[in-house]
Amino acid sequence: MKRSLKYSVLLGLCKLLKLQRVMELPPEKAQKLFRKAYKGVVIPKMYDEQIGIKEEKVLGSTCLWYLHKKKNDRVCIYLVGGGMLKYPKPKQAKEVLELSKKTGMDFVLPYYPLVHTGNTLLDVYEMIYALYKKLLERYDADNICFLGGSSGANLALGMISYINDRGEGLPMPGKVYAGSPGSLLISDEEKRKAAKLDKTDVIMSQKATLSVWEGMTGGKKVADYMESLQLGNYSGLKDVYLSFGGDEVFTAAAHSIKKRLEEYGVHVTMEIAPGMYHCYAIMPFVKDAMPGYRRMIKYIKAR
Repeated sequence: MKRSLKYSVLLGLCKLLKLQRVMELPPEKAQKLFRKAYKGVVIPKMYDEQIGIKEEKVLGSTCLWYLHKKKNDRVCIYLVGGGMLKYPKPKQAKEVLELSKKTGMDFVLPYYPLVHTGNTLLDVYEMIYALYKKLLERYDADNICFLGGSSGANLALGMISYINDRGEGLPMPGKVYAGSPGSLLISDEEKRKAAKLDKTDVIMSQKATLSVWEGMTGGKKVADYMESLQLGNYSGLKDVYLSFGGDEVFTAAAHSIKKRLEEYGVHVTMEIAPGMYHCYAIMPFVKDAMPGYRRMIKYIKAR
């Protein structure tokens, strides 16, 4: 793959800053760094003639709603990544406004519980589940989409198993877009693939994945489907789009996750973009990532 100059510089900068090593820090050290930078929920001033923006609390957590002023029957929940260590940045909140305009859908951006403020993964699941139930009061399930990147993508797919696990009979969302979902590896084949990808991924690694996961769970055992998406129960889900960068370590589990979804009758579209980085489609920092971003928009927008 021939890279643009900007992309080549970006990769060089990531290597220079040794981002892999930062992500591999023990959970207590990583959380200390993010705790120092923590400023709480910071929402930028935004205004749009077509879309109204409001804040609302769900189980004590802030949710930012982007609601089209004209009647609209579709909504997307955007779950940010970051190992549950940071809230969406003001820039991300503005990007969600653009997504809402480009897709013609309402959006919800949850500022879900963070692990360095005394919460764990289970608290996040409970909060997102409550938010989903709230959405079902206003939208048909088929018109609800989950969109997530990295740990947010893990949460988006894990929520399907969680809904099944809770057993309350909630209908499944119409579709899920999962960009570079993180997942603990379970087979020797996955681990062999990951060993090769450790050398090309400039952000994550097998060691980093384990460290981030320990921080998210507080070192406590959680349901298998939360740890490894390859073990999920996807009963009732109809459609999923998986995207992975060809150079990222999470790609090691891509085919296993796809196979598991298809075992439950889910229609899966999967792209593994050669030479691309972690979450490239959701975070198109360079023009090389824009085709993936446009495919993401097209998928979310389609009925």
